[in-house]
Amino acid sequence: MSSDQIEALKEEIWRRARERADQILREAEAEASRIIEEARRRIEEMTRSRIEPEKLLLRRRIIGRAISEGRRMIIMAKNEVVERAFEKAIEKLRKEAESKSEAYVNFLRRSLERALEYVSGPDIDEVVIYANESDLSIIAGMIKDAQVNVRLEKSPIIGGMNVLSVDGRKSYYGSIESRLEALKPILRERVANLLFRGVEVA
Repeated sequence: MSSDQIEALKEEIWRRARERADQILREAEAEASRIIEEARRRIEEMTRSRIEPEKLLLRRRIIGRAISEGRRMIIMAKNEVVERAFEKAIEKLRKEAESKSEAYVNFLRRSLERALEYVSGPDIDEVVIYANESDLSIIAGMIKDAQVNVRLEKSPIIGGMNVLSVDGRKSYYGSIESRLEALKPILRERVANLLFRGVEVA
């Protein structure tokens, strides 16, 4: 995946995720506030009836539970936004792969070149290329001059390819899923920082 495609992916994730972030956070914070307010109301009622030491302990427990529940809900909302962003990104990449655009075909060609360069070697007799069915015919036209025997196998991946030496000693994971998974920790942190900058959990 080229640096331009990675940048486009990040921009798409950030743009799509922002659409849902505010709404989800508002709902989570409103529910957390409701829980805390209910806890405070109960505490005030107990105060009016001359709280005993046991009730003071109960008060602390009620407030602690309310605050913990509020924090949990906000964290869940953040995670949901980030996951939805990745789902939208995968769908966009799926459409790009299905389009067989010039950019996508060039991506396949570069992936194939890198894969064969990495997986091939003087002691490697054959490699297996795994790709989705619609990409196999395109890849078949690209391997005519390969310096190693190549076997093509159908795989239920979105796009790109995974290449393994027959003996299993070398492998190259260049499917869209593999590349996105490799980027996920970095993108997850950046998306979360972008979407939730300045949002504090009480």
